Parts: sequence; structure tokens; C-alpha cells
Amino acid sequence: MTVAASSAFSPAQAYALLRAAHYDRVEELCRARLGVAPDDVAALTLFALSLQFQGKLPAAVDAYARLTRLQPGVFEHWNNLGNVLRDTGDFIAADAAYGQALRLAPANAGLLVNLGFLEMEAGKVAAARDRFLAAVAADARLLDARLYGARACYECGDHAAAQKLIQPWREWADLNDEQRIELGSLLTLLGETTHGEAVLLEALRRTPDEARVLASLVGLYERLNRLDEAREWLRRLPPPDAVRDPALRRDIAGAQIAIASRDADPARMRALVEQLVPLTEPEHRRAGFYFALGKVCDRHRDAEAAMQAFAQAHACQLRLAEQLVPQLLAPDATALPTAAVRLLEREFRTWSDPDPPAAEASPIFIVGFPRSGTTMLEQMLDAHPGLRSMDERIYVNDTIELLSPLSLRYPHDLGELTPAQCGRLREEYWRLVANTVRLGPGQRLVDKNPLNMLRLPMILRLFPQARIILALRHPCDVLLSCYMQHFRSPNFMVMCSTLERLARSYVAAMESWFHHAELMQPALLVSRYEELVADFEGNARRIGDFLGLADAGPLLGFHEHARNKGYISTPSYTQVIEPANARAVDRWRRYEDHLAPVRTILQPVMERWGYAW
Repeated sequence: MTVAASSAFSPAQAYALLRAAHYDRVEELCRARLGVAPDDVAALTLFALSLQFQGKLPAAVDAYARLTRLQPGVFEHWNNLGNVLRDTGDFIAADAAYGQALRLAPANAGLLVNLGFLEMEAGKVAAARDRFLAAVAADARLLDARLYGARACYECGDHAAAQKLIQPWREWADLNDEQRIELGSLLTLLGETTHGEAVLLEALRRTPDEARVLASLVGLYERLNRLDEAREWLRRLPPPDAVRDPALRRDIAGAQIAIASRDADPARMRALVEQLVPLTEPEHRRAGFYFALGKVCDRHRDAEAAMQAFAQAHACQLRLAEQLVPQLLAPDATALPTAAVRLLEREFRTWSDPDPPAAEASPIFIVGFPRSGTTMLEQMLDAHPGLRSMDERIYVNDTIELLSPLSLRYPHDLGELTPAQCGRLREEYWRLVANTVRLGPGQRLVDKNPLNMLRLPMILRLFPQARIILALRHPCDVLLSCYMQHFRSPNFMVMCSTLERLARSYVAAMESWFHHAELMQPALLVSRYEELVADFEGNARRIGDFLGLADAGPLLGFHEHARNKGYISTPSYTQVIEPANARAVDRWRRYEDHLAPVRTILQPVMERWGYAW
């Protein structure tokens, strides 16, 4: 190209070529122009973009860095430099470039999103969440801020915030392919599986070879116990080590792990984890792989290998917990602060409500320490046509939070609530329920949330005649099962990180239950897991009698009901689709040596419930 031609360089023409993806041609035109006008900012910008889009990242870094020297007060140059440095994996330099851009444009939503991406990739999930939420505050219409903010909230265990961010998704008509895939994946993770499946299948129709869609579909169908479909999609995926994009590698690895864990092939599972974990960054995302490996080793009775895998899983999770709840890692901290709160007898005696709801107009509450069999009880009751569960919700806790605007302390000031205020709190509870489930004529609600056992005062203040079922299981089996679970709640990450922390939390929860149950004398049935599975039909009748059900027969088919139901949010989703069985009874005995150090902690509660070592 001649000097005359290069001097007649047209930025508009080059930009049109860039939009048409003729990146090599743009590079050629800009290189010629820069040969005679090295400080031409328009040519240098288009040159940098053409290099970036061709994957020539080191050269693109040099070009963007030159732009920052030519125009140091233009935040876009620093932002672009940060983007390409992030793509090279140089997170430290990218952070410095974004930091300079942020000083120049502190409220720019797009820049805040880019910072969020950087911090997600660097494993700083809590910081990423804050960046995305700041971007939403700056521009609520920015879909990347909402979608990836929801992803960060989900990884931080804040599912309610994630759902709120994507709540208007039906109004988003201009999603690009990547955003559509992210939306489908999020809907699936947040339990809206019907919508998630529809969005993902639409994404697949638009981009039939998109591996991330296929990986998301594998995860969806595994979660819905539709394993044949999950395996079919898995066969279409490339091996993770053949993929350059780290996020896609993680998705494919996760899909492979999910199916391998269901196939229960420990040798293949171990080999797969060893192969895939080095491809998975940041570290906290490896936790799920180690949990899956531990469960496979447990099923094949290799207790030592299982505990090694679980220890690695918890170590990975604590990296995230350190970001989210560092105060809970202090030596004297407790993961269940509510367990230490006690309603006093003199406070309870002040309660008054002259016209409380009858038992038939009240929810049925299923409570108990996590992994005590609450999900099985929930699915049993949900199988009855006269009952309806709503999966696990925190609506009792939400009503407790409404006491603060009234300047009332929980639980001490519950007696100061007037009958009218109790009525309004009940109305708010039922309003929340209506957002989740529609009760048919004559149907009664089943509210299953294990740690509502710590909220018994609020339950009985609003619904004093409610029927309550306490799920009970051998404490050692409970602790072991909790230790094996991949919980996403930050408090649970810390609580379950060691068997000692778990044991102390279990005892604290039980002591809270003993105090309040003895004080308030609720209408209570204790359902022991070991007895339930040993005489399932007899105990189903017992539960039916307690609830006043004319026919307890439908409870016996809970596993078929659960299989047809599809999505079940709790970790037991793979177990409750099977008939009642005793396989999990006394599993702890294989791990007796590991549990021995917490024996002294558990002993008083075990004696009280009549469990033995």
C-alpha cells in the first residue's frame, strides 16, 4: 500500500470492516496508517481491536498500552487494556488497568461489570458480587450486570438475591447467545427448571454446537434425575482439556463429574477428578469435584479415601467462606447464633392471641437438624393430595425480620405483639407462600425447613395449634452426612468444615430445641429415621393419624411422586426417588475412628435421645 493510500485512511471504512469480522484486513489498513502516523489514535484503537479479536493478545496489549500513554485521561483505553490483560491471565496487571479506569469513571456500569468478571476469574467471588451489584445500581438495564451478578450471588449462597436480579427475565428480548445460555443455567440452578430447560433448548436451537449449552443441559437433566437424557448430551461434549476457555472447561468437567458420580464407578471417578481438578480455577470451584469423589468412595466403602476427599473439599470451600463470613472463622465464633437465644418462661406467659388459626388452617412444620430425614418426610406428605409442600423456604425467618421495624427483639418481645399484629405477620407469611405455591381447596401447607427447629417461638406465636414433626436420626449419621454435603450457604460451609464444628453446632441446636419444646409444649411428633425405614407402613400410618389424615396410603408412594415431581432443591434429590430403605442407617460405624474425637461433645444429647455408640 502506498503512502498516499495510507494517508487516506478512513476510520469509518475500517470500522465497517471490523463489524463485518474482517479483522485481518483492518489490521493491514491500520498497520499501514500507523507506519506514517504512529500517533493516530483512531487507527491505533482499531488496530488494537483487530488484534484482540484475532487472538493476538500480546500485540493487542502493546497497542492498548500505547493508547493509555497517548491519552491517559481516557478511561476507555484503560478499560480495554484491562480486558485484554484479563484474557491473557495477567490478573494483577488487569486489576491495575481497571483501577486506573475506575478512578477516571467511578460509576461506569460497564467498567464495574468488567471488574466483576476479573474478580470472579481470580476467585474473589464476594468482591465480584459487590462489583456486579454496583453496576446494577448504576444501570439496572445492563443485562450482564444482572446475569453475572446473579451468578456471583448464587456462588456466595445468596439465592434470594440471585432470583431478584433475574426476576424480570421474561422482559429481556435482546439477549445475545452467551447471555441466553447464562440465563438458562441460572434458572436451572435456582430451581426454575421448566423455564431453564426452555431457555437452554432455545439457545441450543440458535447455536447447536455450543458446548456450554450442552454442559448446562447435562447438569439440568442430572438434577432432574433424567439420566438417560443427561448422558446423551454428555456424549456430544468435547473433552475439557481440548477447550481453551477456563469457564467452559469448568462446565464440561462439572458435567462429566455429575454423571460419573451417578454411575458409581470409583476408579473412573478418581481418575477423572485427578485429571480435571488442575483445569479448574479458582480453587473454591474444585470443592464440588472433591465432594462427588468422596461420595463415590463412601458408596464403595473406602472410608479413608472418602474422608481425604471430603477434607480437600472443605479446604476449598473455606477459601470462599474466608471472603464471605470471616467473622465465623474466629475461634470463639458460632455458625448458628440463633441457637444461643432463649425465650424465658416469664416472657412466654405474656403471650395472648384470643383467636389463633386452627390446626387445619395452619402449616404443618417439618424441622430437625439438616440431614436427619426431613426431605423424605416432606416428599411423603407432598404425595398426599390433601397436602402441598413448597420445597425449602425461609419464610418463618422472613417474618422474624419484620419484628425489627416494630422495635421488637426476637424472641423476647413476642409477647408484646398484639393480636392484630400477629394477624398481619401471618398475612405476610401467607403472601410469601403464595409467591411459591398455590394451595388447592382444602389443601394444607407443608413447610419443611430443618433449622426452623431454632425458630419454634415464632412458629408457635403465629400458629400455636400447628402440627410439628421433628425429624430425628442417630447424631453420628447426621454429622457424617452433613460433612459429606456440598452446602452453598456460607454459614453451613463453616459449620460443616470440621466434625468438631458440626458436633458443637448440633448440640447447640438440640439444646435450643429442648428448652423451647419443654417450655411451649407444641403439638409434636418425633419421627426417628431408623424406625421410619424399619417399619415404613406403620410409621406412615402414625404420621397420618397425627395429622388427622383419613387415608395415609398416598404417603407410601412418596418415591414415585418425587421422581415425577422433577426438581427437588435439597442434597437428597438422588435418594428420595427410591423406596424407603435402611442403607444409610449406621453408616457412621465405618467412620467410628474419625468420629471418636467428638464423642464427648455429643454424649449428653445422645443419651437424652437414647442413642448409643
